[in-house]
Amino acid sequence: MKQLLFPDNPQFWYETLRSMSHIAYGGADFGEVVSTSERIVEGDYDSWHEEWLATADRVADEAQKALDAGHTVSARDGFLRASNYYRSAEFFLHGHPCDPRHDHA
Repeated sequence: MKQLLFPDNPQFWYETLRSMSHIAYGGADFGEVVSTSERIVEGDYDSWHEEWLATADRVADEAQKALDAGHTVSARDGFLRASNYYRSAEFFLHGHPCDPRHDHA
């Protein structure tokens, strides 16, 4: 498959595809994955973390609002997507187990 995002960074492209693979099961949304990826500076691991974390936090906040309003299915769907985005955010931190950013993601 041609690298549509991150053409010069196979690691970032692979992890983006990994996120996209969750779309079929409701664990990601195509628009959210693409818009997050477009904000990431290619090859910048801090940018990767910051942008996925921002998306995860936004989706989790929306899910919480849905839950508070009694929309349990929408809340469930949002929390599922947010959990995948938190996983994406922390993925490249694995080489640094003491990094305090693990606490949030």
